[in-house]
Amino acid sequence: MGHYGQALMTSPADAGARPASRPDARALDSVYDRLRERVAAGDVPAAALAVGNSNGLIRSEAFAAHPRDRLDVDSFFFLASLTKPIFATAFMRLVEDGLLELREPIARWLPEFDTPDARERREVTAWHLLTHTSGLPDIHPEQIRASRPSAARMLEMTLSAPLNFRPGSRFEYCSATYYLLGELIHRLSGVPYPTFLAEQVLRPLGMQATFDPRGGGRRLVFVHGVGAEGRLRRWLLLRYIVSIAVPGGGLWGTLDDLLRFGAALLRPQRRDGNRYVPLGPSTIEQMMADHLGGRVSGVFDGEERPVHFGLAWNKPTLMPEIGGSARVVSHGGATGTLMWIDPDSDLVVIYFSNQWDADRAPEREALQGVYAALQRATRG
Repeated sequence: MGHYGQALMTSPADAGARPASRPDARALDSVYDRLRERVAAGDVPAAALAVGNSNGLIRSEAFAAHPRDRLDVDSFFFLASLTKPIFATAFMRLVEDGLLELREPIARWLPEFDTPDARERREVTAWHLLTHTSGLPDIHPEQIRASRPSAARMLEMTLSAPLNFRPGSRFEYCSATYYLLGELIHRLSGVPYPTFLAEQVLRPLGMQATFDPRGGGRRLVFVHGVGAEGRLRRWLLLRYIVSIAVPGGGLWGTLDDLLRFGAALLRPQRRDGNRYVPLGPSTIEQMMADHLGGRVSGVFDGEERPVHFGLAWNKPTLMPEIGGSARVVSHGGATGTLMWIDPDSDLVVIYFSNQWDADRAPEREALQGVYAALQRATRG
Protein backbone atom coordinates (compact mmCIF):
# COMPACT_ATOMS: atom_id res chain seq x y z
CA MET A 1 0.00 0.00 0.00
CA GLY A 2 1.22 3.48 -0.79
CA HIS A 3 1.20 5.39 2.49
CA TYR A 4 1.47 9.16 2.23
CA GLY A 5 0.87 9.77 5.93
CA GLN A 6 2.26 12.27 8.36
CA ALA A 7 1.65 12.75 12.06
CA LEU A 8 1.87 16.36 13.15
CA MET A 9 2.05 16.75 16.88
CA THR A 10 2.07 20.53 17.09
CA SER A 11 -0.51 23.08 16.09
CA PRO A 12 0.14 25.36 13.10
CA ALA A 13 0.42 29.07 13.89
CA ASP A 14 -2.14 29.28 16.64
CA ALA A 15 -2.08 31.53 19.67
CA GLY A 16 -2.54 30.81 23.33
CA ALA A 17 -1.38 28.09 25.70
CA ARG A 18 -2.70 24.56 25.35
CA PRO A 19 -4.99 23.25 28.05
CA ALA A 20 -3.19 21.12 30.63
CA SER A 21 -5.45 18.17 29.85
CA ARG A 22 -4.56 18.11 26.17
CA PRO A 23 -4.35 14.43 25.22
CA ASP A 24 -1.17 12.83 23.96
CA ALA A 25 -1.42 12.26 20.20
CA ARG A 26 -0.28 8.66 20.74
CA ALA A 27 -3.59 7.93 22.47
CA LEU A 28 -5.09 7.94 18.99
CA ASP A 29 -2.77 5.25 17.58
CA SER A 30 -5.54 2.65 17.33
CA VAL A 31 -7.81 5.05 15.42
CA TYR A 32 -5.20 5.83 12.78
CA ASP A 33 -4.08 2.21 12.54
CA ARG A 34 -7.66 1.16 11.81
CA LEU A 35 -8.16 3.89 9.22
CA ARG A 36 -4.92 2.82 7.50
CA GLU A 37 -6.31 -0.73 7.36
CA ARG A 38 -9.58 0.53 5.90
CA VAL A 39 -7.75 2.29 3.08
CA ALA A 40 -5.48 -0.70 2.43
CA ALA A 41 -8.55 -2.94 2.18
CA GLY A 42 -10.02 -0.69 -0.50
CA ASP A 43 -12.97 0.54 1.56
CA VAL A 44 -12.06 4.06 0.39
CA PRO A 45 -9.38 5.11 -2.13
CA ALA A 46 -7.84 7.54 0.35
CA ALA A 47 -8.60 9.06 3.72
CA ALA A 48 -7.30 11.81 5.95
CA LEU A 49 -8.16 12.38 9.59
CA ALA A 50 -7.37 15.32 11.86
CA VAL A 51 -8.24 15.65 15.53
CA GLY A 52 -7.94 18.94 17.36
CA ASN A 53 -9.38 21.23 20.01
CA SER A 54 -9.81 24.95 20.63
CA ASN A 55 -6.05 25.44 20.49
CA GLY A 56 -5.57 23.64 17.18
CA LEU A 57 -4.11 20.35 16.06
CA ILE A 58 -3.59 17.23 18.15
CA ARG A 59 -2.87 14.77 15.33
CA SER A 60 -3.26 14.56 11.57
CA GLU A 61 -2.50 11.79 9.06
CA ALA A 62 -3.42 10.92 5.48
CA PHE A 63 -3.42 7.57 3.69
CA ALA A 64 -3.77 6.46 0.07
CA ALA A 65 -4.10 2.95 -1.33
CA HIS A 66 -2.58 3.79 -4.71
CA PRO A 67 0.25 6.13 -5.75
CA ARG A 68 -2.06 7.89 -8.24
CA ASP A 69 -3.93 9.31 -5.23
CA ARG A 70 -0.89 11.30 -4.18
CA LEU A 71 -1.72 13.19 -1.03
CA ASP A 72 -0.44 14.36 2.30
CA VAL A 73 -1.90 16.26 5.22
CA ASP A 74 -1.51 19.54 3.31
CA SER A 75 -3.37 18.40 0.19
CA PHE A 76 -6.47 20.16 -1.11
CA PHE A 77 -9.63 18.04 -0.87
CA PHE A 78 -12.90 18.98 -2.56
CA LEU A 79 -15.12 19.84 0.42
CA ALA A 80 -18.48 19.62 -1.40
CA SER A 81 -21.32 20.47 1.01
CA LEU A 82 -18.93 20.92 3.91
CA THR A 83 -18.66 24.35 2.29
CA LYS A 84 -22.10 25.25 3.67
CA PRO A 85 -21.36 26.03 7.34
CA ILE A 86 -18.25 27.98 6.31
CA PHE A 87 -20.20 30.03 3.80
CA ALA A 88 -23.11 30.46 6.23
CA THR A 89 -20.68 31.86 8.80
CA ALA A 90 -19.80 34.62 6.35
CA PHE A 91 -23.47 35.21 5.59
CA MET A 92 -24.24 35.62 9.29
CA ARG A 93 -21.98 38.68 9.33
CA LEU A 94 -24.83 40.45 7.52
CA VAL A 95 -27.18 39.45 10.32
CA GLU A 96 -24.75 40.36 13.08
CA ASP A 97 -24.13 43.76 11.47
CA GLY A 98 -27.87 44.43 11.22
CA LEU A 99 -28.04 44.50 7.42
CA LEU A 100 -30.89 42.00 7.39
CA GLU A 101 -32.91 39.87 9.80
CA LEU A 102 -33.12 36.10 9.58
CA ARG A 103 -36.91 36.14 9.63
CA GLU A 104 -37.59 38.87 7.09
CA PRO A 105 -38.69 37.82 3.57
CA ILE A 106 -35.78 37.60 1.15
CA ALA A 107 -38.03 39.17 -1.51
CA ARG A 108 -37.34 42.49 0.20
CA TRP A 109 -33.80 42.28 -1.17
CA LEU A 110 -34.48 39.98 -4.14
CA PRO A 111 -37.63 41.50 -5.68
CA GLU A 112 -37.45 39.16 -8.68
CA PHE A 113 -38.11 36.30 -6.24
CA ASP A 114 -41.58 37.70 -5.54
CA THR A 115 -44.30 36.71 -8.02
CA PRO A 116 -47.91 37.93 -7.75
CA ASP A 117 -49.33 34.43 -8.27
CA ALA A 118 -47.21 32.75 -5.55
CA ARG A 119 -48.05 34.23 -2.14
CA GLU A 120 -46.09 31.58 -0.24
CA ARG A 121 -42.85 32.69 -1.91
CA ARG A 122 -43.15 35.94 0.03
CA GLU A 123 -42.83 33.92 3.25
CA VAL A 124 -39.37 32.56 2.42
CA THR A 125 -36.67 33.97 4.72
CA ALA A 126 -32.95 33.48 5.17
CA TRP A 127 -33.82 31.29 8.16
CA HIS A 128 -35.67 28.94 5.82
CA LEU A 129 -32.70 28.83 3.44
CA LEU A 130 -30.24 28.01 6.24
CA THR A 131 -32.47 25.29 7.74
CA HIS A 132 -33.43 23.73 4.38
CA THR A 133 -37.12 24.41 4.97
CA SER A 134 -37.74 26.97 2.20
CA GLY A 135 -39.66 24.63 -0.09
CA LEU A 136 -37.37 25.46 -3.01
CA PRO A 137 -36.22 22.44 -5.02
CA ASP A 138 -32.59 21.55 -5.58
CA ILE A 139 -30.97 21.37 -9.00
CA HIS A 140 -30.16 17.72 -9.64
CA PRO A 141 -26.46 16.90 -10.24
CA GLU A 142 -27.37 15.10 -13.46
CA GLN A 143 -29.00 18.27 -14.77
CA ILE A 144 -25.86 20.21 -13.93
CA ARG A 145 -23.63 17.61 -15.64
CA ALA A 146 -25.82 17.59 -18.74
CA SER A 147 -26.25 21.34 -19.32
CA ARG A 148 -23.33 22.90 -17.38
CA PRO A 149 -25.30 26.03 -16.35
CA SER A 150 -23.33 29.14 -15.42
CA ALA A 151 -23.47 30.61 -11.91
CA ALA A 152 -25.82 33.30 -13.22
CA ARG A 153 -28.09 30.64 -14.68
CA MET A 154 -28.03 28.65 -11.41
CA LEU A 155 -29.18 31.79 -9.58
CA GLU A 156 -31.87 32.46 -12.18
CA MET A 157 -33.17 28.88 -11.98
CA THR A 158 -33.41 29.07 -8.20
CA LEU A 159 -35.06 32.49 -8.18
CA SER A 160 -37.80 31.26 -10.51
CA ALA A 161 -38.33 27.73 -9.18
CA PRO A 162 -41.80 26.88 -7.82
CA LEU A 163 -41.99 25.76 -4.18
CA ASN A 164 -42.43 22.08 -3.33
CA PHE A 165 -44.13 22.90 -0.02
CA ARG A 166 -45.03 25.82 2.21
CA PRO A 167 -41.96 27.37 3.84
CA GLY A 168 -41.25 25.94 7.28
CA SER A 169 -43.53 22.91 6.92
CA ARG A 170 -40.91 20.38 5.90
CA PHE A 171 -37.16 19.73 5.68
CA GLU A 172 -35.78 19.17 2.19
CA TYR A 173 -32.03 19.48 1.73
CA CYS A 174 -31.20 22.02 -0.96
CA SER A 175 -27.82 23.29 -2.14
CA ALA A 176 -29.16 25.62 -4.84
CA THR A 177 -30.60 28.02 -2.25
CA TYR A 178 -27.04 29.00 -1.31
CA TYR A 179 -26.94 30.95 -4.57
CA LEU A 180 -29.69 33.10 -3.04
CA LEU A 181 -27.60 33.58 0.09
CA GLY A 182 -24.68 34.52 -2.14
CA GLU A 183 -26.78 37.05 -4.03
CA LEU A 184 -27.98 38.56 -0.75
CA ILE A 185 -24.34 38.97 0.28
CA HIS A 186 -23.58 40.68 -3.03
CA ARG A 187 -26.48 43.11 -2.87
CA LEU A 188 -26.09 43.99 0.80
CA SER A 189 -22.29 44.18 0.99
CA GLY A 190 -21.57 45.42 -2.51
CA VAL A 191 -18.93 42.75 -3.19
CA PRO A 192 -19.22 39.32 -4.86
CA TYR A 193 -19.76 36.49 -2.41
CA PRO A 194 -16.38 34.77 -3.06
CA THR A 195 -14.64 38.03 -2.11
CA PHE A 196 -16.86 38.52 0.94
CA LEU A 197 -16.19 34.96 2.13
CA ALA A 198 -12.45 35.42 1.75
CA GLU A 199 -12.45 38.79 3.52
CA GLN A 200 -14.74 37.82 6.40
CA VAL A 201 -13.75 34.21 7.15
CA LEU A 202 -10.96 32.62 5.14
CA ARG A 203 -8.15 35.18 5.33
CA PRO A 204 -8.81 36.29 8.93
CA LEU A 205 -8.54 32.68 10.11
CA GLY A 206 -5.48 31.96 7.99
CA MET A 207 -7.39 29.44 5.87
CA GLN A 208 -6.14 28.50 2.40
CA ALA A 209 -9.57 27.22 1.33
CA THR A 210 -10.66 28.51 -2.05
CA PHE A 211 -13.13 28.10 -4.90
CA ASP A 212 -10.14 27.92 -7.28
CA PRO A 213 -7.32 25.63 -6.12
CA ARG A 214 -5.38 25.81 -9.39
CA GLY A 215 -1.89 27.16 -9.34
CA GLY A 216 -1.53 27.19 -5.57
CA GLY A 217 1.23 24.59 -5.48
CA ARG A 218 -0.72 22.14 -3.32
CA ARG A 219 -1.68 18.63 -4.35
CA LEU A 220 -5.30 18.32 -5.45
CA VAL A 221 -7.06 15.14 -4.36
CA PHE A 222 -9.48 14.32 -7.17
CA VAL A 223 -12.74 12.52 -6.45
CA HIS A 224 -13.46 9.01 -7.66
CA GLY A 225 -16.92 8.15 -8.97
CA VAL A 226 -17.91 11.41 -10.68
CA GLY A 227 -17.43 10.22 -14.26
CA ALA A 228 -14.18 12.09 -14.79
CA GLU A 229 -11.47 9.52 -14.24
CA GLY A 230 -9.15 10.63 -17.07
CA ARG A 231 -6.71 13.47 -16.51
CA LEU A 232 -8.22 15.71 -19.22
CA ARG A 233 -11.78 15.12 -18.03
CA ARG A 234 -10.76 15.89 -14.47
CA TRP A 235 -9.26 19.23 -15.41
CA LEU A 236 -12.21 20.16 -17.62
CA LEU A 237 -14.59 19.36 -14.76
CA LEU A 238 -12.42 21.34 -12.35
CA ARG A 239 -12.46 24.33 -14.71
CA TYR A 240 -16.24 24.24 -14.80
CA ILE A 241 -16.60 23.86 -11.01
CA VAL A 242 -14.26 26.80 -10.50
CA SER A 243 -16.29 28.92 -12.94
CA ILE A 244 -19.56 28.50 -11.01
CA ALA A 245 -18.06 28.96 -7.51
CA VAL A 246 -20.78 26.86 -5.87
CA PRO A 247 -21.53 28.69 -2.58
CA GLY A 248 -23.11 25.59 -1.07
CA GLY A 249 -20.48 23.11 -2.19
CA GLY A 250 -17.55 24.47 -4.17
CA LEU A 251 -14.68 25.04 -1.75
CA TRP A 252 -11.41 23.12 -1.77
CA GLY A 253 -9.55 22.99 1.53
CA THR A 254 -7.06 21.27 3.78
CA LEU A 255 -7.27 19.55 7.13
CA ASP A 256 -5.60 22.58 8.68
CA ASP A 257 -8.22 24.89 7.18
CA LEU A 258 -11.06 23.04 8.83
CA LEU A 259 -9.21 22.71 12.14
CA ARG A 260 -8.68 26.46 12.21
CA PHE A 261 -12.35 27.04 11.49
CA GLY A 262 -13.46 24.55 14.16
CA ALA A 263 -11.07 25.95 16.77
CA ALA A 264 -12.41 29.46 16.13
CA LEU A 265 -15.96 28.29 16.78
CA LEU A 266 -14.98 26.48 19.96
CA ARG A 267 -13.27 29.53 21.44
CA PRO A 268 -14.82 32.61 19.86
CA GLN A 269 -12.87 35.73 20.67
CA ARG A 270 -11.36 38.69 18.90
CA ARG A 271 -7.80 39.65 19.62
CA ASP A 272 -4.52 40.57 17.99
CA GLY A 273 -2.21 37.89 16.72
CA ASN A 274 -3.01 34.76 14.76
CA ARG A 275 -6.60 34.22 15.78
CA TYR A 276 -9.56 36.24 14.62
CA VAL A 277 -13.15 35.05 14.89
CA PRO A 278 -15.56 36.46 12.31
CA LEU A 279 -18.65 36.14 14.55
CA GLY A 280 -19.45 36.89 18.16
CA PRO A 281 -20.17 34.07 20.66
CA SER A 282 -23.92 34.64 20.69
CA THR A 283 -24.15 34.37 16.90
CA ILE A 284 -22.08 31.19 16.88
CA GLU A 285 -24.35 29.72 19.57
CA GLN A 286 -27.36 30.76 17.50
CA MET A 287 -26.01 28.88 14.50
CA MET A 288 -25.27 25.76 16.54
CA ALA A 289 -28.67 25.68 18.29
CA ASP A 290 -31.34 23.18 17.23
CA HIS A 291 -33.74 25.36 15.23
CA LEU A 292 -36.07 22.61 14.03
CA GLY A 293 -36.24 20.52 17.21
CA GLY A 294 -37.94 17.59 15.46
CA ARG A 295 -41.03 19.67 14.74
CA VAL A 296 -40.80 19.04 10.99
CA SER A 297 -39.93 15.89 9.09
CA GLY A 298 -37.88 15.18 6.01
CA VAL A 299 -35.73 12.58 4.31
CA PHE A 300 -32.30 12.33 5.89
CA ASP A 301 -29.81 9.58 4.99
CA GLY A 302 -32.57 8.01 2.92
CA GLU A 303 -35.04 7.79 5.78
CA GLU A 304 -38.10 9.89 6.61
CA ARG A 305 -37.75 11.20 10.15
CA PRO A 306 -38.24 14.20 12.42
CA VAL A 307 -35.31 16.50 11.77
CA HIS A 308 -33.07 18.42 14.16
CA PHE A 309 -31.03 21.09 12.43
CA GLY A 310 -29.21 24.33 13.19
CA LEU A 311 -28.34 27.21 10.88
CA ALA A 312 -26.34 25.32 8.23
CA TRP A 313 -25.38 22.66 10.80
CA ASN A 314 -26.58 19.10 11.35
CA LYS A 315 -27.37 18.18 14.93
CA PRO A 316 -26.10 14.96 16.62
CA THR A 317 -29.57 13.42 16.92
CA LEU A 318 -29.14 12.48 13.24
CA MET A 319 -26.12 10.28 14.12
CA PRO A 320 -26.90 8.98 17.62
CA GLU A 321 -24.55 6.01 17.33
CA ILE A 322 -21.50 8.30 17.36
CA GLY A 323 -21.94 9.69 20.85
CA GLY A 324 -20.86 13.13 21.93
CA SER A 325 -22.78 15.85 23.67
CA ALA A 326 -26.12 17.40 22.74
CA ARG A 327 -24.25 20.50 21.58
CA VAL A 328 -22.44 18.68 18.78
CA VAL A 329 -22.77 20.11 15.29
CA SER A 330 -21.55 18.46 12.13
CA HIS A 331 -21.69 18.64 8.37
CA GLY A 332 -20.56 16.36 5.59
CA GLY A 333 -20.15 16.39 1.85
CA ALA A 334 -20.87 13.91 -0.95
CA THR A 335 -17.14 13.61 -1.66
CA GLY A 336 -16.60 11.89 1.68
CA THR A 337 -15.90 14.90 3.88
CA LEU A 338 -17.01 15.57 7.44
CA MET A 339 -16.51 18.16 10.16
CA TRP A 340 -17.58 17.28 13.71
CA ILE A 341 -17.46 19.85 16.53
CA ASP A 342 -18.24 19.00 20.15
CA PRO A 343 -18.05 22.11 22.36
CA ASP A 344 -18.56 20.16 25.58
CA SER A 345 -15.58 17.92 24.82
CA ASP A 346 -13.47 20.72 23.29
CA LEU A 347 -13.14 18.51 20.23
CA VAL A 348 -12.87 19.00 16.47
CA VAL A 349 -12.68 16.00 14.13
CA ILE A 350 -12.11 16.39 10.39
CA TYR A 351 -12.46 13.40 8.07
CA PHE A 352 -11.71 13.58 4.34
CA SER A 353 -12.04 10.93 1.68
CA ASN A 354 -12.18 11.17 -2.12
CA GLN A 355 -15.02 8.85 -3.13
CA TRP A 356 -18.35 10.24 -4.34
CA ASP A 357 -21.19 8.91 -2.16
CA ALA A 358 -18.66 6.81 -0.24
CA ASP A 359 -19.59 4.29 2.42
CA ARG A 360 -19.77 6.31 5.63
CA ALA A 361 -18.83 3.35 7.83
CA PRO A 362 -15.06 4.19 7.97
CA GLU A 363 -15.91 7.80 8.85
CA ARG A 364 -18.28 6.83 11.66
CA GLU A 365 -15.89 4.18 12.92
CA ALA A 366 -13.15 6.80 13.12
CA LEU A 367 -15.39 9.18 15.06
CA GLN A 368 -16.39 6.49 17.53
CA GLY A 369 -12.74 5.50 17.88
CA VAL A 370 -11.69 9.07 18.67
CA TYR A 371 -14.21 9.33 21.51
CA ALA A 372 -13.23 5.91 22.91
CA ALA A 373 -9.51 6.69 22.71
CA LEU A 374 -9.83 10.06 24.41
CA GLN A 375 -11.99 8.56 27.15
CA ARG A 376 -9.36 5.88 27.78
CA ALA A 377 -6.64 8.53 27.89
CA THR A 378 -8.64 10.58 30.40
CA ARG A 379 -9.21 7.57 32.65
CA GLY A 380 -5.59 6.53 32.38
